[in-house]
Amino acid sequence: MKATILHDVSTEVVEKCSAITGIDVSIQKPDDADIQIVLARFIPTGSLKVIQTISAGVDHLEFSKLPDGVELYSNAGTFSDPVAEHAFAMILAHEKKICKFFSETKNGLYKKERVGSLAGRTLGVLGHGGIGRSCARIAKGFGMNVNAFTRTPKDDHNVDRFLSSAEELVANCDILLLALPKTNATLGIVNSALLDKFNGEMIVNVARSDIVVEKDMRDYLSKYPEKVYLSDVWWNEPKIDSPLPENAFLTPHVGGISRESADNAVLRACTNVRRYLDGKPENRVDIDEYR
Repeated sequence: MKATILHDVSTEVVEKCSAITGIDVSIQKPDDADIQIVLARFIPTGSLKVIQTISAGVDHLEFSKLPDGVELYSNAGTFSDPVAEHAFAMILAHEKKICKFFSETKNGLYKKERVGSLAGRTLGVLGHGGIGRSCARIAKGFGMNVNAFTRTPKDDHNVDRFLSSAEELVANCDILLLALPKTNATLGIVNSALLDKFNGEMIVNVARSDIVVEKDMRDYLSKYPEKVYLSDVWWNEPKIDSPLPENAFLTPHVGGISRESADNAVLRACTNVRRYLDGKPENRVDIDEYR
């Protein structure tokens, strides 16, 4: 079998991928490749049998062009820790008023104010995949309580309670973390009906913008100016429709980007290709959830 990487990587990385997979790995040569390792797109060919993504999410792929019988595997878990770190960077920056204090002191105003603390508060994790588990682990380090909701609960000593529904989760947390993949089932799952049940004060989105209904979130933030929406994703990015709500704080989809992540993601994708060749692949994607 042959594999090709449809992404610009160094010769050194390609050599490492060949060593990991034990097969011939090339760059940008899909015509006779059985396996395509892709970031943004795949190329339908007669030889294509397997697509392995470099990204954790797969919702950006053109599923309408996916040939019948081709298997698809994601790189789930690869970016979980840096994304979780980013989520808590946003949470802490808001709770500790870091940006406000920095701006004021830089401009000569030295003014102390009370700030918030995370200890003893409850994090609600909507989506208990790799990112959700990493966030639960970090939350426990801050002395937080952790509730979670997911379709397929897995044992996690960092989660105090798995709740029976998204509605129950949002009613029982101070900070709501959105960590769901974007699928047909999760599209628009955070809507006005769900938001009206939220009893906390902060919603953090490190997933995808479209799991939230834009109009419903904007209306909610306008109705409750004391609540905040911290998000690494936004609708129609990179085109950001302004003005942003005063109580929305945005970063430009950088949660998974780190100095170490790019090459490591490719190598981890190749590790799963090796698992596929050994008959033990992980993270198989249910294509029907995206078509």
